[in-house]
Amino acid sequence: IEVGLRRQNGSAVVSVRDYGSGVPDDILADIFKPFFRVDSDRNRASGGVGLGLAIAQRAIHLHHGRVEARNMHPGLLMTMELPVSQN
Repeated sequence: IEVGLRRQNGSAVVSVRDYGSGVPDDILADIFKPFFRVDSDRNRASGGVGLGLAIAQRAIHLHHGRVEARNMHPGLLMTMELPVSQN
């Protein structure tokens, strides 16, 4: 996993990348939906209930930021952008 932090256009940009299999392109936008899980065989005992990314997206939006995911072949890149206070 690689984690990065940079300042860009008045925002803090945090990126997290892994080198796994990524997410199928046709469901990439769905990973932020509540209770959505990529692997149909995952259950609460082995992989949660599918709320983490939905909660993170809502929290980031409440702070006037944005979050996105994209496949990097290999892996997935998550980018979170939050405005930086000028104080």
